[in-house]
Amino acid sequence: MGLDIDSNDEVNHGDCVHIGRAQIGVVTSSTRSPILGRNIALARVDARSAAVGTEVEIGKLDGHAKRLPAKIVRFAHFDPEKSRPRS
Repeated sequence: MGLDIDSNDEVNHGDCVHIGRAQIGVVTSSTRSPILGRNIALARVDARSAAVGTEVEIGKLDGHAKRLPAKIVRFAHFDPEKSRPRS
């Protein structure tokens, strides 16, 4: 699943994805999007919690001491409807 991260802190491969205290997934890759101007990531998430729009938290340090808010989004972060013109 795709994640939009509401923080400027760096997210790394292996950081855990939580809803409350329950771990529901793990970040597989992340980067700073120059088009969107924010951090985005891809994560493996439990199918029961993978609805688009679900608010999650990414655990830093030990997974509990620091959490970054994020939201599950469709995979193509900047053009999910494929509506941008192509050359």
